[in-house]
Amino acid sequence: MPKKLVVRHHQPYKAWLSAGFAVAIIIIFVLSAFFYGESRAGYDRMAAAKLQDSIEVLTQKNSQLQEQIVVLQRERDVDNSARQQVQQSLEAQQTKLLNVQEELAFYKGIVSPVTGEEGIRVQSLKFTHGGAPRLYHYHLVLIQVRTKEFKVTGNVDIKIYGDKQGKPMILDARSVAPKGNPSLNFAFQYFENLEGDAIFPDGFTPGRVEVTVMENDNGSVQQNFAWQSISG
Repeated sequence: MPKKLVVRHHQPYKAWLSAGFAVAIIIIFVLSAFFYGESRAGYDRMAAAKLQDSIEVLTQKNSQLQEQIVVLQRERDVDNSARQQVQQSLEAQQTKLLNVQEELAFYKGIVSPVTGEEGIRVQSLKFTHGGAPRLYHYHLVLIQVRTKEFKVTGNVDIKIYGDKQGKPMILDARSVAPKGNPSLNFAFQYFENLEGDAIFPDGFTPGRVEVTVMENDNGSVQQNFAWQSISG
């Protein structure tokens, strides 16, 4: 049986076209990936740069705010210090004014005493804390109220009335003096200051102070003072 002859046409250009097309697709994919990566990298670099700029701006603002806070704190401290100095100066001036007013009132009382019975009288009496428990320092001022003033002599008796544990008690200024009997004698023409210390017994509560001024050859005068009005 005779064999059939099969004729095959050889077309090499088709294979090359297929291969070239495949290579082109690969190249396009690679280039697309490359450019996409570059674009993403560029975007990330821009974003990073913006973040870095923001960080630098915020860091600068933070430093400025910290400097402003330090300045404000210093100004506050200066203001507080100045306010305290002004307050202290004001209190010192008020204290000086009070002392001057008291001194002025004292001398006015000597030069122009309140009218009344002539003789010696207590111008002022003050008990102040002496710096130790139950220790007091007293200051007594005597003046002479007479139409014609002359030198007077005599002595003073000071008694402190109070109670201890509910029972009445009377203290003599001489007997409670920490350093023996104080001299409560006087000799003056216009006024005299008498001072001394007294230690009260433990538990003693003073209520009033009685001052008896005994003028030689001219009798005596007695004055009472509530403790609240003379203690300080």
